[in-house]
Amino acid sequence: MANKVLLDEQNGTPVQICFRDVTDFSPTAANDLRVGTPTLVQLNLEGVTNTSYRQSTKVDLGAIRAPAYAVRGAFEIAATPVAGEIIVLYWAPSGSATAGTANAGNVSGADSAYTGYSSNADASVKQLDYIGVGVVTAQATPTIQVMEFIGHLYPKERYGSLVVKNDSDATFFATDAAEFHIVLDPIYEEIQ
Repeated sequence: MANKVLLDEQNGTPVQICFRDVTDFSPTAANDLRVGTPTLVQLNLEGVTNTSYRQSTKVDLGAIRAPAYAVRGAFEIAATPVAGEIIVLYWAPSGSATAGTANAGNVSGADSAYTGYSSNADASVKQLDYIGVGVVTAQATPTIQVMEFIGHLYPKERYGSLVVKNDSDATFFATDAAEFHIVLDPIYEEIQ
């Protein structure tokens, strides 16, 4: 009899990864995408303007990690993004635990604006792994937009940083980063 390969439900091994701002992250229950006790990684998306990029601190996915991750996010956009515009996510893999070492696309490994090489982020992100896009809706007031599926990440290395491009045609909410977070949900197989 042949074996079955099934996708196993997330149970905390390996743990979910959650990118958020340490200073004021406190999402409402309706917008909280965390499962269990995730690994927390610094990423402040507060006030990121349209067409700008932001990078996270480098994260250690662990010596034992999932072969793939489903990527979801919650974004608070200040006002009136254009319906159908996008938020784009990239992954900068690294073989080094040190923040500024062995990073693709001139990623720093620290939570900061991302400008790539020679302040040319649009060209530099082509050296990163494309994860996917979240599509926004038009809202007249600040609204938290929960994106249940942005893409899949297949990490090539143990370490890496997330890079986010705001292409929503509006600025991310600038008063706080309480709701902003992006999660990597481990996808792993169970063989029966």
